[in-house]
Amino acid sequence: MSPCGKLSIRGVCFMFQPQTCAFAVALACAGAAHAADVPEFAGDPVIVTASRIAQPLSKTLADATVITRDEIEQSGAQTLQQVLSRQAAISTTANGGPGTSSSIFMRGTNSNHTVVLVDGVRISSATFGTTAMQNIPLAQIDHIEILRGPASSLYGADAIGGVIQIFTHKGEGEPRVNAAVEAGSRGTGKLTAGVDGKTGNTAYSLQVSHDQSDGFSATNSLNQYSYNPDKDGYRNDSYSANVTQTLAPGHDLTLRLFQTFARADFDQNPVGQDWTDTRLTGQSLESRNRFSDIWTSTLRFSHSQDKQETFSDATGGQRNSLYQTTQNEWTWQNDLTTAWGKFVLGATHNDQKVSSSSAYTKTTRTQNAGFATYQLELGTSLLQASVRRDHDDQFGGKTTGKLDYGYRFAEGWLVRAGYGTAYKAPTFNDLYYPLAFGYQGNPNLKPESAINTELGLEYRHQGSTFRLTGFHNQVSNLISYGSLGNGIGTMLNVNRATIRGVSLEGQTKLAEFDLGGNLTLLDARDDKTGQWLAFRPRQSANFTASRDWGRWTAGMEQQVASVRYDNISNVTLHGYGVTNAYVDYRFAKNWTATARVENLFDREYQTAYGYNTGGLGAFLGVRYQQ
Repeated sequence: MSPCGKLSIRGVCFMFQPQTCAFAVALACAGAAHAADVPEFAGDPVIVTASRIAQPLSKTLADATVITRDEIEQSGAQTLQQVLSRQAAISTTANGGPGTSSSIFMRGTNSNHTVVLVDGVRISSATFGTTAMQNIPLAQIDHIEILRGPASSLYGADAIGGVIQIFTHKGEGEPRVNAAVEAGSRGTGKLTAGVDGKTGNTAYSLQVSHDQSDGFSATNSLNQYSYNPDKDGYRNDSYSANVTQTLAPGHDLTLRLFQTFARADFDQNPVGQDWTDTRLTGQSLESRNRFSDIWTSTLRFSHSQDKQETFSDATGGQRNSLYQTTQNEWTWQNDLTTAWGKFVLGATHNDQKVSSSSAYTKTTRTQNAGFATYQLELGTSLLQASVRRDHDDQFGGKTTGKLDYGYRFAEGWLVRAGYGTAYKAPTFNDLYYPLAFGYQGNPNLKPESAINTELGLEYRHQGSTFRLTGFHNQVSNLISYGSLGNGIGTMLNVNRATIRGVSLEGQTKLAEFDLGGNLTLLDARDDKTGQWLAFRPRQSANFTASRDWGRWTAGMEQQVASVRYDNISNVTLHGYGVTNAYVDYRFAKNWTATARVENLFDREYQTAYGYNTGGLGAFLGVRYQQ
């Protein structure tokens, strides 16, 4: 997968050393051995994405993470991609600064192998096959849930690598106002304001934000095709709104609105300016009804749109391209709690429509699906199973499933094993792109398929958590560039990849310091060529340390990634290490002053060959939270 989202498989190869794996296991066990056992972690967060129903993270039989709002604010991250890149088994690339196209690779799979949801709504491009996450501002996010591994049995097509679900703010408790302002390097400025709360039977939330940056040149002189030394700026205006009306006890009606308007400059021509206008829209109306002690029904209609337009001074500011995806989806889910376990039964219907400056031979498709999930807790054993049948009018039916088992062999300890299948649907570009510049789509493409197995070991005690996960994923029918002959290129189901890896995560408190970190070892290669899969570091790690001195909180973070292969330019990118730091000072009730330093030692590095990343940057702000 290239940084611009175009699929192009190459291989990556990394052979695990037994000593390395032994070290990872020893580190996980050593961190927990000193602590006394307790049944559950007292601050256990709740996660929905792992099973489609709320459950404690400690009882989730999946490699999952919850990132809270406090963690986002304290991280010093400026973008959603930065927050995600600091998580285990996730790597990112960017074609320049804020707002430029980026890719996210989860567990070594392609960037279009991850499903992205905003409040349960899929906002994505059916032409490129990805979500423009670079245009989702952090100010709109309440928390993030990450589900690693195959999830098509829960969410359908494209969830080979996993699911990232973003939750916007919602109203609860007494009405509260929040606001923040931030300014810093490269002409960066941010303004946010919002209100949330609950009055009587009405819960509500409204959040608005504005981001802007003068940026820096997206490309450097190594880029042979589009180098332009000018600054590439960015601006984003967004809002999210959430209103829940309780009609009667157990019966709620919820309206959710989310929208971003972004303009990002990029480099395509050696002179003048090129830019992209992007609008992401998500709207949903949901009725949640608790009909009895054992049955809760949720019916939701959602409408989403991804619209991307490019412009250039070279054409007098005229629009060069348009790609727009509109999706309308109905989802009916029934949660059943019985003496024999928890059941989830549901169905979805999704209509997709593409509008483009290119003349596709087909511009619509329909997807229908039925799904079921089962959970059982029996003594020290935990079981979760899910199955889903999808039918797409482009390629027919596809059945996926997942089975997970967990055993609590001692208090605080959980060992788990899982097996699952997943698939990715071909995009409209893959299938129907009109003949142009020696390329055309292939309407005979089959879905990509994946089989994943994994083992995990977890420990939780009084705020300390450690998790070790090993995974093995085989992806077949990979869609990659080929030839029809006569000098015409197309996409073909010709490749196969094997991805193996180990990830280790942990957090604890030591001598008044909050410590956290993760380590990922990855062996991801193309079975046909034996080469590394592009843009996946074979080793990556993140380490954080912070301390709270009452009014003061200070922290640092170290991010490390090893060499990666860039198949677009056929070069190997050097590894890098980046250090970030932050200080928060609560100078009055409800008021906090913030200071952030990004890339503290001004390291030069690239995540994609010929594209710049930000150097040393400093940001100051003030935050008010009633």
